[in-house]
Amino acid sequence: MDPARNDSAKAIAAADPLAHRPLQEILDRLRDVTDAPKVSFAEILRAMDQGGQPVLLLMPALILVSPLSGIPGLSSLGGLTVALIAAQMLLGRGTIWLPGFILRREFSTARLEWSISKLDGAAAFIDRKTVTRAEWVFGFPGRQLLLLICMVCGLIMPFFELIPFSATSLAIVISLMASALLVRDGLIAGLGLGGLAAAGLLIAKLAAT
Repeated sequence: MDPARNDSAKAIAAADPLAHRPLQEILDRLRDVTDAPKVSFAEILRAMDQGGQPVLLLMPALILVSPLSGIPGLSSLGGLTVALIAAQMLLGRGTIWLPGFILRREFSTARLEWSISKLDGAAAFIDRKTVTRAEWVFGFPGRQLLLLICMVCGLIMPFFELIPFSATSLAIVISLMASALLVRDGLIAGLGLGGLAAAGLLIAKLAAT
């Protein structure tokens, strides 16, 4: 872990909670969480910026988009984590709480780093394309709607874990919504709504086969 870089990022976030935080920076923070063979959800959350709650929402979604989603039970755990975070953001909580059984869950650090590497290209593309625009989307009730969609997607994720690609498609929707909230880009929010419709059609088709 690089303490200087983490301290710098937290200082920027404290000065401006709505500052643009590139996805690649978030991936770098995930890589730097620990040098130990295993990493826990608690360690990952501590490395995230507490001043920017959308980061906490985006982090488990990115893990579920990565190949780590293939670990049995991780999609359910990630979905419940997203739902709890989104619900608390909806309620306006300043500090996010998660139960101990989620915080204690561990997985291989090497596998986390390998999975993150698979997201680098997509993160770089999104960082190049996102800017602050259509901020009216994030007023009332737009922001609440985005958080509600994230919460519902997280809650239903455990029920679709056995259907291939369904959890990943929901995680992509959550990632888009969280990214939109993070950089305040209304276009990304619109893409998230389109992704929600596509994910619904995909899950319905897979469930029917």
